[in-house]
Amino acid sequence: MTEPVDVLIQAALLTKLCGGTAATSDVTNPVTPVALPLITYPPVAGTAYLDARAVLRAEPNRPGIGFTGSVIRRGIFQVDAVVPDNKGEAPGLRLAALVAARFAIGTMLVAGSYKLQLVKEPTIAAAVKDAPWVRFPVSIPYLVIT
Repeated sequence: MTEPVDVLIQAALLTKLCGGTAATSDVTNPVTPVALPLITYPPVAGTAYLDARAVLRAEPNRPGIGFTGSVIRRGIFQVDAVVPDNKGEAPGLRLAALVAARFAIGTMLVAGSYKLQLVKEPTIAAAVKDAPWVRFPVSIPYLVIT
């Protein structure tokens, strides 16, 4: 059975983040733990981690005439860089910047038989306190033409 396009997109993005290892990312050395979307993750006190969120999908767009043309699928993959509170802003910004760099504009990923393009630069939002943690959301926009 062929996987739905949305499943292929999520798999491609998570593979890029985790580098092939299911629950860690090599954006840092040593590796950083990753909380996968919709799977319970018990954070380790005092240890930074990445929180990969469920992909935010926009409504598919069919720009052609009729119903047989290509479909443009856009969305945002959000990864929160989560660091212990009371350490200042720099550690979280550093981790968030490493995530953003992993998904640099112009990057092409393979999502099944489709090409997933990162056509905009990832953005790092303002820090959000989530005691005893601070979250630095990194939003990664993508485009897939099917």
